Amino acid sequence: MSDSNYTMTFFLVLFVAVICIFIQKFFKKYLESDQYYYLKDITLVAAWALCGIWAPDRPLKITIAAGVAAACVGFCQKVTRGKNLRFLYFIVGLGFSLFGPRIAFIEFAQGEYYYLSYFASIAISTLWIGIFPIFFQEIDEIPGMCGLLLSVSWTLVSIVIMLSSQNLQEAVQLCIIGMVLILVFWSRHIHAYRRLTEPLTALWGTLFAGLSIFGVSKGVAFYTLAVLPLGLFMLPLVETSISVVSAAFSTKPTGNLILYRKLLSKGMDHATSVHTVVMICALIGCIAAFIQTGATSFLVLMAAAVALFTVTWIFFKYAARSDNSQSRKPGLWGISVDNISLNYALTQVQHWINKGTDHSMIVTPDALAALRSRTDARYRRIVRNAALVLPDGAGLIAALKILHTPIQERIPGVEFTEHICKRASYEGWGIWLLGGAPEIAETAAQKLIEKYPGLIISGTRNGYFKDEETDGICKNIRESGARILFVGLGVPKQEYWLEENLAKSGATVGMGIGGTMDVISGKLVRAPIIWQKLCLEWLYRTIQEPWRWRRILKLPVFAFYVILTALHIDNFNPDQPNEDPETV
Repeated sequence: MSDSNYTMTFFLVLFVAVICIFIQKFFKKYLESDQYYYLKDITLVAAWALCGIWAPDRPLKITIAAGVAAACVGFCQKVTRGKNLRFLYFIVGLGFSLFGPRIAFIEFAQGEYYYLSYFASIAISTLWIGIFPIFFQEIDEIPGMCGLLLSVSWTLVSIVIMLSSQNLQEAVQLCIIGMVLILVFWSRHIHAYRRLTEPLTALWGTLFAGLSIFGVSKGVAFYTLAVLPLGLFMLPLVETSISVVSAAFSTKPTGNLILYRKLLSKGMDHATSVHTVVMICALIGCIAAFIQTGATSFLVLMAAAVALFTVTWIFFKYAARSDNSQSRKPGLWGISVDNISLNYALTQVQHWINKGTDHSMIVTPDALAALRSRTDARYRRIVRNAALVLPDGAGLIAALKILHTPIQERIPGVEFTEHICKRASYEGWGIWLLGGAPEIAETAAQKLIEKYPGLIISGTRNGYFKDEETDGICKNIRESGARILFVGLGVPKQEYWLEENLAKSGATVGMGIGGTMDVISGKLVRAPIIWQKLCLEWLYRTIQEPWRWRRILKLPVFAFYVILTALHIDNFNPDQPNEDPETV
């Protein structure tokens, strides 16, 4: 490839990057969070496709085409959750091996060559390309893990390729495109509470495997570009192997990503645990890189290890000091909310159900629920003990921002309920709906089944029942085998009911959803996006339900107490034994 073509391609990549930035900035204010991230995924895949079309060399075109094809398989996986489509990655790998670069020989570090037969070359290259997307998807089960590890790994492999004495212009070009797009979509890749999801894990897994084959086909030692990725992913590979063996021979399997879960069990939060695992993988990769590039000196290895752990130590110290601005569980009046993403919350629910965790409650407080916690000790205790507390109302989000503990993402109860139902439709989780006026739960169930084919509604019951009927309701829920129980009795009645009866119902996850069933059934219309963006969803609902004006009059009281708290002149004691549930 000539220098002029190389320069032209570089400027075209920059042009694509600018377009991607513009798309992200323009649409962010018009789309909901899940729609926005879906758009970012499509934009990233399209950016790679454009770079592939403009690539001057056939091997580079085929490598990028394989990545885009794998991303399309990932989108299919996302849509058809009930089907195992991972075998399609090996078909993508076969196409790559037949028409693109492949491992035709192995050059070891000592200068020795081992030439493969045509069929052996095809088979090894196909397996190499097909395995990486699957492996990336396994790592991505932990939010933030795959994106961070990908960023570190792509950077390190790119450095090795760029420092190579071989003529690797095509591989260097692929590295540069990848680095530019990782930077442009930085928040999509390095966020500790977001998964890459199937399309991006498939895209990057295929490109990562293709990049290493690209280098091998151009003469870089297989020892360098095959062992280096294995070094970077050695820890997850070993843990996955242990998990597979444990699942096959033990009645109590260890589960995947053992170190991460051990760190969590020792009290370390999710983000710090992810960063620690990634740093350890990076250290192993750095040692492999130094060994492969000839820097075998003990002093060099020690210096690299010390430097990496120094950076890690500084990072964690800084994170601890900035705890107030990026708190994992920002609090207000004795209750705390989980500062996590929608994706992470869904992954947590899936983990509870897969593990069979006993009776986890999810609470979604808004501003008035937070105000209630000042006077209702029982409600305050329930929120404190809940497995997940997701920030729902815009007023609560604004209050936490005023108190310098901002939330990264608002998770409305309506959206979270629908996302759980969507995932339940392909995971096979049974759902029970309890609450609402007569026929509302049944109508909501029918709407959900129409929207999410395959969803199992284990049962429904309206919210008009006597206390003596509770045991019978719990028995019905338990016998139905429902894994998730949605209770729409209003705050705080639904939280009281779940505290008393979730264990008796046998459901793994219980969540109070307020008026969500009214919205899903069509009795109420959710506020348009523009109203949501202006934080006026409460006003839109009040227009539909004028009787709620009494509740709205309490919002100035909430704002008043927030100001007192911000000025540090609020004498509220969250441990005082008040018990007045009718105050709010």
